[in-house]
Parts: sequence; C-alpha cells; structure tokens
Amino acid sequence: MPDFQDLIRLVRGPVPEKPLPAIWNYFPCHAGAVGGVDNFLDYYFDVEMKLHLQLKIIDLLPEALILPGVFPDLGVIVEASAFGGQMVWFEKGAPFIFPRIKELREIDELKMPPVGLAGLMPLALRQREIMRRKLKEKGKEMEKWGFSMGPAEVTGLLLGYDKFYLALYDDPKRISRLMEIVTELIVSWLQKQENEFGGIEVLCLGEHVPHQVNPEQMKEFILPCIKAAYSAFPKAVKIYHNEGFHSCQHIPLVLEFGADIWHFGSDVHPIKDFYSQTQDRIIPFGGVNPHGVMLDGSPQQVGAETRAVVEAAKEHKLLLSTGTGTTPEVTLENLRAMVQAALTD
Repeated sequence: MPDFQDLIRLVRGPVPEKPLPAIWNYFPCHAGAVGGVDNFLDYYFDVEMKLHLQLKIIDLLPEALILPGVFPDLGVIVEASAFGGQMVWFEKGAPFIFPRIKELREIDELKMPPVGLAGLMPLALRQREIMRRKLKEKGKEMEKWGFSMGPAEVTGLLLGYDKFYLALYDDPKRISRLMEIVTELIVSWLQKQENEFGGIEVLCLGEHVPHQVNPEQMKEFILPCIKAAYSAFPKAVKIYHNEGFHSCQHIPLVLEFGADIWHFGSDVHPIKDFYSQTQDRIIPFGGVNPHGVMLDGSPQQVGAETRAVVEAAKEHKLLLSTGTGTTPEVTLENLRAMVQAALTD
C-alpha cells in the first residue's frame, strides 16, 4: 500500500520503471466509489463517518496512493472563514461562503484573524486530532499533510471573484495589500498545522485563479505570494492543484512557484504536451481525462486510455491519476481499471 514515502521517493529519486498511481480523495470525488453518500452534512460533521469513508477508499484501492488519505476535509472555505462571512452547508453539495468584503475600502481596516482559532480552523484541527487518535488505536499513523487554499483563491472568496478580477484593474494597490494579508494568514496557518502535526511532509495549495488572469497580472500579483507560501516550507514535497487550462505564457510562471508536483487538468493538457511545455521541471499528477471514459466509459476503455498515458510518460516521472478529482458518478470499477493498467506491463 503506497504512502507518502513513496511520493517523496518519486520526487527526490530517479525516474521509476512504472508510474505511481494515485487517487485524489477530496470529497465528493470518491462518493460513488464508496457506494454513495445520502447527506453530505453527515460526511463533513460526523468524524466517525468521515474516517470510515476515507479508510474505505484506501481499502478498496490498496495499490494506489490515496491523497491526502485521512484528513479533516471541510471543503475549500476554511481559510476564508477565518475572516468571517456567512457559511452555508448543503445536503448534496460542498460548502459555500459568501464574500466577507463588500467594498474595497474595507481592506484598509482588515486585520489578521487569530490563526487556528477563527472560522473553521479550530474545527479542522480538532477533527484531525480525533482522527489521528482513532487511527492510532488501529495501529496506524496519520500522514503529515499540510493544506491551504492559495492566496488568490482565498482573496477571490473574500471579495467575490467578480470584484477580485475587476479590482486587479481598478484598485491594484488594495488588491496587493489584501493578498499580502491573505498570504500571511496562509503561511501562519500552515505553520500552525506543522506545529500541531509534528511537521509537514507533503504540502498542497489549491489555487484555481492563476490561469484566469492575464500573465502579467499572474506575475505581479500571484507569483510572489505563492512563492512565499511554498518557500516557507523548504523540506516538504509541494503540490500545486489547478486543473484549468494554462497558456504557454502562464506555464513558465507556474514553474517559478516552487512546486514539485502539478495536479493539472488532463482534459485540457494532454500528457505529451505537458512534458514538452514543462521540460521535466515539475512532475505531472494526472494524465487520465476525468470527464471522458473515466466517467462514461467501460473499465476496458479506461485501461486502454491509461496504458496510452503510461506509454507517453516513458522516461518521465508521473503521479498517474485523473487530472483533477473525479465526479461522484465515477465507479469503483473504473478507478480500479486505471490503477491496474498503470501497474501492468
């Protein structure tokens, strides 16, 4: 059963003979594979159920690295919630948070919240500790996974993405100031996780904004913030999670972030193009289209596509998976077909 040490060896070591198969298990990506979840509130707030489902996907796919594995999954709003804002939870959907900042001038008075004690942060820390203890009772150790949404993503959630994109043109000084505050929060939040967890071995930033602004804005506003977040943790393996289409002007900037792995959009970046454009400076996490045969095809079709990806990745490192998470409708049989094809000559 692969673990974080296998991932670290992939990053730090030579090119292996076979790719390392992996499954991204942020909810609800794996809901279908574990038999469905009637009410998402049960998953998010019932620690026993969350632990059960996360362990179940590990047991069902023992030959794959499950990322992040066991963790206090509360969606994408944890960091933004520290600043306030109304949170809404759904029985059939991921949580949502309304913008906290109504007018740009509010940025002038914005203060750093108490990191680890504001919003959903204490809930995330407490759930993780409960899960860690329960794993310990089973003779298992918790992987040291550090996670935050990225600086631009949190800024977009605080403002509303429409206001954020417009303010890049209309009020760049305030946007820069807000992103500085957000980056400080993210680094402090990850340091809090590092202290609570006894270190961070794998660190991931979920950041879906960079490819949605022009390259000059990405370089000016986003690149320094992401570099600052990653560089604060020099020993960790670093993942950039963004499945959007990145132009040939955006990709070189991604390579400056400091990430080791890019969880990329395999539906918009064929694996051959990815290697030619990145020149092996970052390891792809993906390769299989999450919206094609993985969703609608047979296990045989999934196996054929996976083998084509493996062939295209020869002499390169690859964390083979779907290029972003899967939809809840993806079956366990198709996930198994992908993993088996990755490991079979």
